[in-house]
Amino acid sequence: MSTRVDYRTISPYVRFVHEVAIAAGAVNPERNIYDHEFIYVVKGSGTLRIEDRTYSMEPGDLLYIRPHRTNEMFVSETEPMHCFAVHFDYVFLGEAAEFSPYAVYLGRKSEEGMPDASWLHERPNAELIDMDIPERMKPARVHEFFDAFKELCRVFEESRADAQIWLKAAMLRLIGLIHGELMTGEGVRVNHTHADMMLDAIDYMKSHFSASIDLKKLAARAGLSPKYFGTLFKQAAGNSVSEYLTRIRIEEAKRLLRNSAYTIEAIADQVGIGDMYYFSKLFKKTEGLSPKRYAVSLRWTGSKDD
Repeated sequence: MSTRVDYRTISPYVRFVHEVAIAAGAVNPERNIYDHEFIYVVKGSGTLRIEDRTYSMEPGDLLYIRPHRTNEMFVSETEPMHCFAVHFDYVFLGEAAEFSPYAVYLGRKSEEGMPDASWLHERPNAELIDMDIPERMKPARVHEFFDAFKELCRVFEESRADAQIWLKAAMLRLIGLIHGELMTGEGVRVNHTHADMMLDAIDYMKSHFSASIDLKKLAARAGLSPKYFGTLFKQAAGNSVSEYLTRIRIEEAKRLLRNSAYTIEAIADQVGIGDMYYFSKLFKKTEGLSPKRYAVSLRWTGSKDD
């Protein structure tokens, strides 16, 4: 069972972090993991096999292993490997899904002996849908990634009452760094073949959101068929054209709602949706409350545009 998590609902739960030196020539035998794992290589080299895919491991590499994937690591015989590893879930899945990483991954027995881990093969999972993280990447901001993993290690080892808060914050920082490597500020994959075309379409939507815009119009501007353009857009941005345009319009509506001079009907018209009732329904679906309640909440908090 898999839960879909987006940028609004992500709340990472860090289970285990360590900084480790693995001996030259060592082999970490095939294993399964039951949560998500990032491995960041600082020194040394080797290979990591995930299912039937094998990746080289060099200094500065970030490896990503998803739950329920068999994996095996080989360290080069020339020198030890120095790396960080963090095990986490994108949200806390509840006590029923919790397990000890020390027993399951490190084989440490408790006073009760080794726990029954057979149920872990059916453990649920939460996947982040806003970003497709590859199993191997080479981040450009080497020092920032090193500092992020160092911070995770430092906070994980603390016993302060608020350590979980800072651990969550440190994990969010790491995920944010990964996003910065993979995605533009508009949410388009940096390495997508048609990234420039999609960024141009997004710029057009932002400039003309109050007008009539649809997939056919954007595809014609790009000289492509609507079906092919729609496929490319979703690959690059992770959302359909209509979903992305809705997000632009709702963000503009929120800005206008911060100015009490506008009625709901006027705002619906200004953002290009027109039908006030459809606009209200769409706004509530996106934001979790009606435009009217959103405006009231702003008055309670005193929020307004600069």
